[in-house]
Amino acid sequence: MENIAKKHGKLLCFTPFVLYSLWTVYFFARVQEEVVTSSISDHFAWVTAMTMNYTSLWISLTIICAITGIILLYFIVHLARLRAMPAGTKLFWMVILTTFGAFAFMVFYFAELRNEPTFVNVYPSIE
Repeated sequence: MENIAKKHGKLLCFTPFVLYSLWTVYFFARVQEEVVTSSISDHFAWVTAMTMNYTSLWISLTIICAITGIILLYFIVHLARLRAMPAGTKLFWMVILTTFGAFAFMVFYFAELRNEPTFVNVYPSIE
């Protein structure tokens, strides 16, 4: 992996976590009034706040999920193309990345991508 690709890999690893964190802040900003004025057990106030902001919350979360899926696909293809990594390790990382998503991307970066040599021997395709 070249240095430019490593920089992009780092950016790709941390993007989903940052986006989900921003979405959470956005969610609580939208329901702030209910958080401040009502108790946690006042479900009607929470449901009303979410219903009034449903479209923006749903669309933003859908976009974030699509971005995360694209990044997941990129990492799976990257893993599949590596020649030096054993098949069991590849499968382990694919399962971990798929199961734990945004959190696993950061672990994957620190465990694998950060220490990856500049040029890696890869298969030309994933066939």
